[in-house]
Amino acid sequence: MNGFEFSEHIAKPPKQVFDLISDLTNGSKFLDNIKESQKTSSGPIGVGTTFRETRIVGGKESSTELLVTAYEPHTHVGISTEVEGIKVVYHYYLSPEAGGTQVRWVCELEASGLRKMMLPMVAGIMKKEDGDHLQKLKAYLEAK
Repeated sequence: MNGFEFSEHIAKPPKQVFDLISDLTNGSKFLDNIKESQKTSSGPIGVGTTFRETRIVGGKESSTELLVTAYEPHTHVGISTEVEGIKVVYHYYLSPEAGGTQVRWVCELEASGLRKMMLPMVAGIMKKEDGDHLQKLKAYLEAK
């Protein structure tokens, strides 16, 4: 698999963690590089819900469309996007543990043709850019 994986224990119940991460408009509350995120589809959040996220990458503003690809309340949410021929899928897996929630965050990268050769480099850049994602999520939730 091209990508990376991180895990973190958060001293909050799975429902509270899930409710925050499954609504992508919350990203700017705990991630400094997300300027804003807007829900762009109607109805409740679930598989097929779309968002438009604007973040600062390398000092520049960049927007992307995000799609909820998996939605299992309190246990799993998947989010995908495609940028310049590279598909990125993030999975959050939540399980109750030690009076809180164990969060496993998996990033999968897919591409075809010549872009496939770039995936290890892209994964390294993304890992460096987002490597503290779960620590920031933990700090935000546990401060509430």
